[in-house]
Amino acid sequence: MVGIEESTGVELAPYEPRALPARAPDAAALASLLAELVDELPALPPETPGDRYGVRPITRAWLRHMKSHQTRRSYWRGLSLWLSYCGWHRVDPLGARLADVKDWIADLEPGSPATYNARLAAVSAWYGELIDNRVHDDNPARLVARNKRDPTESLTRALTRDELVALLGYVRARAARLNSEAALRDRAILEIMATTGVRSGAILHARLGHDGDLGIDQGHRILRYVNKGGRRKKADILGEAQTALDNYLRARSDRERLPAGELDGWLFATGTGKPLTQRDLANLLHNAARGAGLDAPEDVVPHSLRHSVGFLGYENGVALEDLSDLLGHESVATTLIYVRRTRRRQTTQLLADLTSGETPQTPAPQETGRHLRIVQEG
Repeated sequence: MVGIEESTGVELAPYEPRALPARAPDAAALASLLAELVDELPALPPETPGDRYGVRPITRAWLRHMKSHQTRRSYWRGLSLWLSYCGWHRVDPLGARLADVKDWIADLEPGSPATYNARLAAVSAWYGELIDNRVHDDNPARLVARNKRDPTESLTRALTRDELVALLGYVRARAARLNSEAALRDRAILEIMATTGVRSGAILHARLGHDGDLGIDQGHRILRYVNKGGRRKKADILGEAQTALDNYLRARSDRERLPAGELDGWLFATGTGKPLTQRDLANLLHNAARGAGLDAPEDVVPHSLRHSVGFLGYENGVALEDLSDLLGHESVATTLIYVRRTRRRQTTQLLADLTSGETPQTPAPQETGRHLRIVQEG
């Protein structure tokens, strides 16, 4: 379940669904268990007493009447992961679009094509049940291609160094020209994501205040956040990212007429104090990519910056173990997915040089101790 801090109601970790038992309970026990589990699901509207056609009652009935318990377990897992994503990224599942489902499926830990298909099938079947019961009128998962994902390679677009420089150059120039709180905020967000590799959840859920998520360590700012799986981490905010964050906080302090140390609420918020959503971040990336003149700006998504950190770090000599630590991966095998295309291209170039009859260029030795940042356990 999502951890809730009682004093503030702040989510401390993404919702972690409980698994259904391997064997089907008897009918009464199953009904009781599903009632409990569906009641815990995030992102869905609250249940109205006596309304048998609400989203939660329909979801319980849908799961309860499945003929195969194994299908029930698979569909429960897929649906609960989708709703966990929706809750964490503030996506209304009844207002979700195709882009939201694609972003969710790209963010899942890699698995076999069968697992990938099963997750999408669960979400698509759930939306189909809601449509059949006239609870909803759209299925945003229906157009996501099945069984085409290579689990060893990411489909998320990573930016080249020139593209990333252009993107950040655009938001820096925009912030300098407008000097508005919103423009300074947008620059701070992209600078932090482009240098720390944190997921968008770390941005969306960061808080200010005495017990907030900003701190100081060895003279520079750090951002505390909860990694996937509920582990607490710290990310160093350095260079342009620290400058951008300081400028944003200064503008916010001026508006709220409070010292920066006394600011409270969401770190990155609208002018009215409301938290940003995943769609806000997606729009920010699309608009920045378009303003920077990048090709296919619609393919640049929040997760692109995380992949860009892995791609550029590897190309510039950062060890896979350091990148894995940076990105919060439990296994280097996951980090390899981020850089597989780069490794394959480097191998192909080496073979091309060898077969050309010329002596291949010897790569420059890696610098010792090179890091993008240090990720520490909280």
